[in-house]
Amino acid sequence: MSSNPVDAIVLSGISQFLPQRQTEKDFLLRVDEQVREAITQKDVRVLGEIGKSLLGIGQLTGIAFSQYVYTVEACWNELKQRDNFYTWAEDKFARDARTIERHQRIWAMFVSGDVPKEYVEKFKTMPIRVLIPIASLWNQGYEITDLQWKQLSSAPDPSTVSKLIKAIKGKPERAGALNMEFHRAQKSVIGWKDGKPHTIGLIYDENDPVAIQMIDRLFGDGRVLEK
Repeated sequence: MSSNPVDAIVLSGISQFLPQRQTEKDFLLRVDEQVREAITQKDVRVLGEIGKSLLGIGQLTGIAFSQYVYTVEACWNELKQRDNFYTWAEDKFARDARTIERHQRIWAMFVSGDVPKEYVEKFKTMPIRVLIPIASLWNQGYEITDLQWKQLSSAPDPSTVSKLIKAIKGKPERAGALNMEFHRAQKSVIGWKDGKPHTIGLIYDENDPVAIQMIDRLFGDGRVLEK
């Protein structure tokens, strides 16, 4: 085993360093002790630093998981497994496939070349819950200018990100982009490309819960807008 602490975390599991069993109890107790001590000392600065450190750990692991999902999914065929990647990951991590796909899209956006390099690092410091709709917007093929990437990467809160996304969606898509819409009531998928619609009809039993689960999995990941 490598003596490098980062390698130790990656290979042995962050649970050795972060909450789990006795380590979990010790970690939480130590945080609580520091918080209570700072409150007793009325040290708001230390309280702020503790909070930022805890948020930083969560943000780092979230971004790392996105990179992990993107990399493993891209190389999955080389591993020659019977299950597809998302089925395996859903079972392994107890997360639904849509959540895992959202993580994959975040890193795919970073490596696509569409995001100006000077903003990628800023995006990596943003909460995952904010990056998910941005990555979904990118995945749907909307034209995003350099200025809009800058605005998104500098947005101070989720509300601002939401407003920027709405503004971008109100503009025409880039030439050649494919935007798909799922019409649940009509059981159809319409793909718009260069202003022309292309329709696929679906046949399934609305009273079959498994069929509905399949539909939700197919069209619930943000790639297809539901109408």
